[in-house]
Amino acid sequence: MNSEIAGGNIQPPDRNSARRFVVIQFVILIPLILIGSEIGPQIRRFPTIGLICIGLGLAGYLFAAGNLGRTLTAMPIPKADGKLCTSGLYRFVRHPIYSFILLFCLGLALQAGSLLKYLLTFLLAIVFYYKSKFEEKYLFQKYPEYEAYSRFVPRFIPFIK
Repeated sequence: MNSEIAGGNIQPPDRNSARRFVVIQFVILIPLILIGSEIGPQIRRFPTIGLICIGLGLAGYLFAAGNLGRTLTAMPIPKADGKLCTSGLYRFVRHPIYSFILLFCLGLALQAGSLLKYLLTFLLAIVFYYKSKFEEKYLFQKYPEYEAYSRFVPRFIPFIK
């Protein structure tokens, strides 16, 4: 059981840290999307696979965001009036939006053959990992059923716990 819940220690959301995660996320994401493939070292391109990843990433992101509805927020703190979503794509992974953004970014790197885009995608994956851990601290506090859900549903990739 989450120690903060077990001890009855409900902590108020750390909004400054939450904002930092969002800012860092966009500081990585915006250049990743905007920089051209000619910047930095190049490796073999995989344009078709890249386009498939971009398309699946966008579609998955939109579907996962639709599953959340009004609960959707960039902030890694649950909304006061939010509800825990465990249906749709959330049946397979706890953070499908992060997963599909990363798939989209991987597609950009594959299509461009840019080592810089691969590096930025890797950095974004690290940020999403820590952002999800930060977020889950509050999900455990807000939703008692989140503990059981998190035991059976992987964080980012289906079937990989």
